[in-house]
Amino acid sequence: MSRGKLKLFANRSGGQFADKISKRLRIKVSPLKTIDFADGETKVIIEDSVRGCDVYLVQCCFDPNSNRNVYQNFFELLQTGDALKRAGASKITAILPYHPFSRQDKSNGREPLTARLAVDLIETSGFDNVITSDLHAPQMVGFYKKTKIDNLPASEYLIKEFKKVYTSKNNLVVMAPDAGGAKRAELYAINLNARAAQAFKIRSNSEANKIEQLKVAGLVEGCNVLIIDDMIDTAGSLKSLVEKLKTKNVKTIYACCTHALLNKNAISLINELGINLVASDTIPRNGEFKLNNKWYKEVSLAELFAKAINHLNNDKSVSELYCGESRYH
Repeated sequence: MSRGKLKLFANRSGGQFADKISKRLRIKVSPLKTIDFADGETKVIIEDSVRGCDVYLVQCCFDPNSNRNVYQNFFELLQTGDALKRAGASKITAILPYHPFSRQDKSNGREPLTARLAVDLIETSGFDNVITSDLHAPQMVGFYKKTKIDNLPASEYLIKEFKKVYTSKNNLVVMAPDAGGAKRAELYAINLNARAAQAFKIRSNSEANKIEQLKVAGLVEGCNVLIIDDMIDTAGSLKSLVEKLKTKNVKTIYACCTHALLNKNAISLINELGINLVASDTIPRNGEFKLNNKWYKEVSLAELFAKAINHLNNDKSVSELYCGESRYH
């Protein structure tokens, strides 16, 4: 049974991903107008009737192609959710390929619990559902009380894309840059008919993105290595691990991640390291970036999100897409 007429909208930084989804769903992206005021405030205007409709709103809160920051894009999402609810939408789903603030899921001392605050704001803005991919902290799902969240794994799409890049077929070792990614590394190793190794890192408590110690456990000498992680931000962890692996006389090194944020000097670092990176399109990249960085191989998750939207609109279980018999999950 359908939840109502399906309508797809996109905030300004979600347009690229929404276009890919719309092609797979064979529907148009409905018009949405955003006005910027001189003082930095914005106003969102829904330019299509949504009364009684099942609405899906796409937003990529981190957008390197824009001068808007995460907070601006996130608040634009919240404004639009509120506008859609006031306009009479029956159901509203936020499509967040990369969920913002998912790294701030713990509060130490006098720090805020920003991930929980973000969830509270999403729920207050009227969203009935959230669909995202590979949360940095999966336990963040528990922060949602009124809103249902589906956390889609990108593994199937990333593994298939890596198989196109990796032509050697054997002598491959898969590893995560820290103990938290061990399960992910084992999953990839199974699907790539490879062995798994492990890296252990000790981070600095006083400085973000700084690693104080790094150790590698497992036989990697003479092997090709795939480093798998959920996200690459400044590439500091990646650089440390690649440099460590090079002292172990490994052959070719590859990297794979869902969310390629690539902040600060991450792009130049990866260029210097001489490795290939396979990433999804949860972070929008323009054609110029792809043209200038041949090491970057992108696979789209639009098909996965389109399937989830179709399931939700037809009142079917979205978890069937990632909790079934698939060997990729």
